[in-house]
This record gives sequence, C-alpha cells and structure tokens, in this order.
Amino acid sequence: MIRVAIDGPAGSGKSTIAKNLASKLDFEYIDTGAMYRAITLKALKSGINLEDESQYTFLQDTVLDIQNGKYIMDGEDVSESIRSVLVTNNVSTPSKLEVVRNYLVNYQRKICNQKNCIVDGRDIGTVVLPHAEVKIYLDATIECRARRRMLERKEKGINLTLDATIKEIELRDWKDSTRKISPLRCPEDAFVIDSTELSIDEVVSQIIKLINERSKKMSKHTYYEGQSVRGMIINVTRDAIYLTLDDETKAVIYDNDLKSYQEGQKLYDIYHEGEEFEALVKQVTKDKKTQEPLCILSTKLADEKAKLSLFEKLKEDDEIFKAKVTKVTSAGADLEYEGVKLFLPSKFIDLKEEALRTLRGQTLDVMVVYVNKDHLQVTVSNIMAMKKQHRLAKEAAFAALEEGMVVEGEVVNILPYGAIVSLGEVSGLLHQTEIDHKLVRNVASHLQVGQKVKVKILEIKDNKIALSMKALVKHPWEVLKEQYHVGDIFDGLVEKIIPAGLIIKLTDDYAGLMPRVEYSWFTNVKLEDEVHEGDTLKVKIKNIDDAKKRVSLSHKETLENTWADIKLQRGDTIDVVIAEINDKGALVNYKNVQGFLPVSEVTSAKRINRVDEVFAVGSTVSVMVRECDPSVAKLRVSAKALEIAKERATFNKYFAEQEKETPTSTIGDLIGNFDIKKEDK
Repeated sequence: MIRVAIDGPAGSGKSTIAKNLASKLDFEYIDTGAMYRAITLKALKSGINLEDESQYTFLQDTVLDIQNGKYIMDGEDVSESIRSVLVTNNVSTPSKLEVVRNYLVNYQRKICNQKNCIVDGRDIGTVVLPHAEVKIYLDATIECRARRRMLERKEKGINLTLDATIKEIELRDWKDSTRKISPLRCPEDAFVIDSTELSIDEVVSQIIKLINERSKKMSKHTYYEGQSVRGMIINVTRDAIYLTLDDETKAVIYDNDLKSYQEGQKLYDIYHEGEEFEALVKQVTKDKKTQEPLCILSTKLADEKAKLSLFEKLKEDDEIFKAKVTKVTSAGADLEYEGVKLFLPSKFIDLKEEALRTLRGQTLDVMVVYVNKDHLQVTVSNIMAMKKQHRLAKEAAFAALEEGMVVEGEVVNILPYGAIVSLGEVSGLLHQTEIDHKLVRNVASHLQVGQKVKVKILEIKDNKIALSMKALVKHPWEVLKEQYHVGDIFDGLVEKIIPAGLIIKLTDDYAGLMPRVEYSWFTNVKLEDEVHEGDTLKVKIKNIDDAKKRVSLSHKETLENTWADIKLQRGDTIDVVIAEINDKGALVNYKNVQGFLPVSEVTSAKRINRVDEVFAVGSTVSVMVRECDPSVAKLRVSAKALEIAKERATFNKYFAEQEKETPTSTIGDLIGNFDIKKEDK
C-alpha cells in the first residue's frame, strides 16, 4: 500500500498534479477540501451557528465515503451540491474549527490506510499522514502561483488583475502558515518540487519516478507498531506461525501473542499453510540469520487498542485524571494509568527536566491531548489540566451571576466574531450578533478595548457567559410598530423599484413592499413611467406581519376606485372616446375608466392596420361591450360587433316588412286562379 501526501501553498498546482497522478497510477484521489465542503453543506442544512463548535454534534452521526470519485454523505451523492456558491462562501469557517478538523483527520487516515491513494492539502504530510510512504511539497514563486489562479478564474468568467491576485495569495499564505490548528509546513522528510518552470507532465513524471524508487526500497521498516496487516501462512510449528505479508515481508506470531491460544495447544493443529491471517504489528525488527526485515505480530494488541477508547472518552469529556510518573527523559516523561503507558512531552508541563525527575513515582494531574490507536500512543498534558483547574476555581464568581442580570463590564479583547467582556473575576462573550439589532460586520467599528459597556446576561452554561447589548434596547421592529399601524396613510419615500413593485422607506431600519398591482386600479399603467426612485408617494398600510417582519403597502387604496360603479354586461352598447392609438388598437375612455378597442374590432367594412384609419383620437364612438371585469380593471369593446348587430337588425326589419306586404301563395293557388279566369271568358 502506498500513500502519497502532497502539500503546498495556494496555487502551487496540488489538485491538478494529484488528479493526474491518481489517473496515471490508478490510485484513489482523496480531495480533502471536498470533505470540508461536505461538512459545511450539512452544517448549513442543519441551520447551526457555523462558528460554534458545540453545535457540531451531528459529526458523530455523519458517514462519508468516496465511490469512483463521487462523494457520498449519509448515503447521498453530494458531489455537485458541495460546489455551490453558498458552500464556497462558508467553507472557511468550519475548516478552522478543531472539532471538524479532528473528525476529518481521523476519517482521512482511516480511508488512506485501506488503499493506494493520492492526498493533497496543506497539512497532509505533517498531520493527516505523517507516516505516508511518499511526501511531496509543491512550491512555486508567488507571481507564478497568482498567474495560475488568475487564469483558472478567467476560464470561469471571473476577471481579477495579477496584482490583486498576488495580494490575495500573500494573505492566504499568511493565514495558512500562522493558523493555530494544522498550519502549513513543509514536512522534514518531504521531496520539494519547485514547479515554477515545470509543466504539469514534468512534475507528474518526477513524482512517478520518486514513487517507483520508494516502492523498490520500501521494506518492513515502513511498518509501525499497532498497524493492522494481513499475510499468508507459510509455516506452522508447535508454538509459532510464520507468514509473508502482502509485500513479501516476513512476519511471525508466537503462541503467547495469540489471543485465542490456550495452554497446551499445538498451533499446527489449528493453523495451516496457505491460510490468510490478520493481526497487528507488535514489533518491527530484523531476522537474526538473514538480517531481513521481520515483523512480530500479535492479536492481543487489539485489546490494548480497545483500552485506548477509555482515553478517547477522557479526551472527549475533557476530564482531569491522575497518572503515575514512571520514567523521565529530556523529551518528557512516561506515565502509567490503568495499566496503559502514556507520554507527557516536556512542552506540556511547566517544569524543567531536573524538577520533573523529582516527581518519579508520584502522580500528576493530566488531560489527554491526542490518542493514536494505530501507534498505540496516548499523549497527555499537565498544563491543560492546570488551566482547567484554574477555570474551575472561578466557579465561585459564576455563582454570583444569574441569567437576565444587567451588569457593567469592560471590553478586553476584540475578536472577528465578537468581543470578550470582563465582568470582574470572569469574562463573557458578546457575540457580534448581540451587539446591535442591525447586522454588525466589523466588531472593531462598534467596540474598542477598554470601553465600558452595559450588557445583559443571556445565558450561563458550561462556564461560559453569553452577553447582549441589543437586549437592552428596543428592536427596530417594535419601534416601527409604535410609529405605524394598519390603515395608516402617509407620504412614503420610494427607495427602489424592483420587478415585484416598489420598496418604500418606513424607518432607518425597515422598508415596506408595495406590489405592482397595488399601485393603480388600472392594469395597463406602466409603473416605471410614473414613479422614480427618490419620489414620494401616498401609501396606505395594508398589513403588518409580525412573524415575517414585513409591511405590505398600497397606493391604489388611497385613490378612488373608478371601476366601482361600472356595471356593464357583454353585449351592452356604450359610447366611448378614443384616447390613444397604437399598433394593436386604441385605448378608450368610458366614464372614469379606460378600456381597449382592438384594431380587428374597428369595422367589418374593410381591412385596416390602424384604428386611426377609421376613428381619430378624441372622437366619440358607439361600441358593443365584449368583456368587462371591474375587479381587474378590464374593459374590451368592439365597434365592428355593433356594426354587424345593426346590419342584422336592419335586414330583419326589412324581411319582416316584406312578409306583411306580399302574402304567401302556393303553385296550386296560382293554377286555380288561372282556370277560373279562363272559364269566365
């Protein structure tokens, strides 16, 4: 199994190179950035505060997987959704949180221990895969990296100057190298490649050559204690099983390292040549005869691994416990707790080596810093325990505070997301969302270190105090409700014209929406022709929605509804005045309302293209009502229909008169009359 870790600063070509390598070598490409995007997507869907580590409890129930380059989260393919603009704009916040990084680092290690893989990032070789078989650190000049980033964005339609991109890269480099958690570092054992003057193929070729060289040289010295391995049995004696591992490295497991072994058993009666066998590496050594690498295995180590779950729980619960000092070196001290060896690095205890040696055989208060089940290592800290004990000593000060109290404090620190306010012996967090009812983007523009502030205690929980300034002043919505009520009519300032209607200013903090349909009783009125931004308009408050904090406005309800008295039916005859002519017909006035006469409804006498071929603007025309709906201010009339109706009436009258003047005669009547006249002669 070969794991390739590729680190480097922004724009050095890590992702491009990693994908090319994975394709050429048929390795799995692990995009660590996509994993952080997946967690960001789930956090956004959960609606949590992205900056609050305590709200990421959903991580324990999150299942990530990579299948043929697709990213699967909780059984759903999220490969496309994690690339959305919303995720892109928010991914930096979860990525800097320790709880998220710890979760994903453990996950990344797990999948990388199962397959040949290429992994790129900024802490792969130093944090995620410190034991990677091949480590690469890609670098390039800042101008080269900025030019690459600029060209990538240009292909996506994003134009940014080279100078601006250089400044962005410089800022990103500084943030990556100075962040508290997993800063960008070049691993000491990494192969550094400067890609400034190299093509993608040249870089890929160098790395493939390096991988091939490392593969040939790799021996069992690359194995480590606690590693899970699989091999094939080649020989079994009474008290030992001999194996070859996947890379032909020799291994042996003795009866006293077999968990299932019972006294008196003969191993060759139980295990046989050709069978597969899985165990953990207990020790990496050399064969005394051949001097070849030899792994001593054990199935009992699994139990020791299980014991480490205790320390994972202690770390999760942030517990302080006492461990006995058994050995002291210049690097730190070995401790023992519940039969498990712990390591206390010298940097995690505020004592020099001489002072630490005097504590051999005594106990120290410690807390778990890191648990590495693969290497069966537990790292602890005395400094962390001391700090927590110091925090616990402040509980007395918390007892004097209650939720809902209004207190005065002093700003002692400005943070990107709020301010730390000292209340004497204890401090609280004044989150940026609690400074003002308005959105606070820059905390430093509202508060200064040393400033005295009056705050309300919102919550006291887990030795943390949540404070608020805005809770002491009225919400702008309440101020608005005191000033405005449903039914009020006032002159409103038009702040903006949008497709939905007009935005009318109400207060400095709120505006109301006047939908287009609420501007006029006439549907053919063009809003943009009559109203401009900055105009004042008489409006009426129709509704105040507390739940959505919205105000609905109307202009037409301040005007007389000229359609209210219009009572017309289809077929009615009315007189209208031609008001305006266009290519489609004419706008006509009837009483106080306006209707439409289509050009096709002007006359049946001839074919015309415009109304003014028959009627002039200002002329009065008798028409027939074709459609009238006052509720939507609609009136459609026809002169042609009235013309046809009049012609039909004239024909009907003519035929009626003809019937009266000329009686109806049959042929028999005519013949009979003829015969009588002949006989008379």
